[in-house]
Amino acid sequence: MTLRRSLALVHRYSGLLLLVFVLISASTGSLLVFSHEIDRWLNPGLLRVAVPADGRSRPYTEQLAAAVASQADEPEAWQPVSLIPGRHVDGATGVLFRHHDPTRTDGFFWRQVLVDPYTARVLGQRERTRLSADRPGLMNLISEVHGKLLLGDAGRRCFGIVAIVWLLSLPLGLFLWWPGRGKLRLGLTVRRDLGPARRNFDLHRVAGFYSAPVIAAVTLSGIYMAWPGEVRQLVGTVLAVDGNVAPKIPRADGPAQIDADAALQVARDVFPDGELRRIGLPRRPGDAYAVSIRLPGEVRRPSTARSTVWVDSRDGRPLKVYDATRAAAGDTYLDWQTPLHTGSAFGLPGRIAVALGGLAAVLSCVSGFLVWRRRSSAGRRPASEFFPRTRKAPR
Repeated sequence: MTLRRSLALVHRYSGLLLLVFVLISASTGSLLVFSHEIDRWLNPGLLRVAVPADGRSRPYTEQLAAAVASQADEPEAWQPVSLIPGRHVDGATGVLFRHHDPTRTDGFFWRQVLVDPYTARVLGQRERTRLSADRPGLMNLISEVHGKLLLGDAGRRCFGIVAIVWLLSLPLGLFLWWPGRGKLRLGLTVRRDLGPARRNFDLHRVAGFYSAPVIAAVTLSGIYMAWPGEVRQLVGTVLAVDGNVAPKIPRADGPAQIDADAALQVARDVFPDGELRRIGLPRRPGDAYAVSIRLPGEVRRPSTARSTVWVDSRDGRPLKVYDATRAAAGDTYLDWQTPLHTGSAFGLPGRIAVALGGLAAVLSCVSGFLVWRRRSSAGRRPASEFFPRTRKAPR
């Protein structure tokens, strides 16, 4: 058996092994690239608001108070943990809550409350732990399927293994794709006049070739998203990693002495040219506010930012500052992983590229499966029927 034949068998059966997982991750991933836009379209009553003539929004402290008041009648103690302003002028403010649930792996049950930033009126809420296929929960359900297969940490690790195998299979696929000298056009086109077998084979090769750069970036970043702690430690062995990590603060009694707007002002004094993306709220007495601000030149993330100012909730002192534009090499590498996975690192063109890469992966999987099924059902066919390496390319 020749080396090429052996590698072809490895490629074929590893592809069959990954087939269902790749179809799920690629198809859902293509949707999630535009999850924000789809979510706004599905839920205008929750996520879109009327903008007043003066365009003045209410203080974040007032918006937060309205969200907290909406949970006052619940038997569970719901704790606000973060506030995310709308990304559009007509976008609602999202306040994320949690309450303790010892039956869950992460120990918490999560809920999002949406608030009109101009009136501080609560628009509604949606659960983020209980999954549903209705309009408010659809994109969250698709995200859980994409990242965890609805299996929690076990599903996340499963997809991490799939990402590793998929990444390793890319150079093998490119090796098998190579049509030989003088036959490059043969490897870049789909012939429609030579029957369904050849057409499917060409679709498999061409889709795999054109999507390879995108798939390489997505699978490499997918490994990080499956094991962020382990990858961070590995990167730290070769590159400097200071870490976007909250400072350790001694426990203290009593509520916070400054509010969210005061903490935001402290952060704006540090980063006056940035755009607010998130305010992390104190979860225990003495905890700091974590104000995330996207700076000019910082890589685009889907919703939040890495540059962060931690503000002491007792006296308003900035306790720690993380500037993503001046981060250590290891931190920069890690900060790019999520933006690469979603395509947001390169704006709209990058997101389109990732979406098309996912669709190309689906096409490559389906066409590759059809090629395998035809070969397995009809017996072994001459290689020239699928990939004529020894004759000239048809004119």
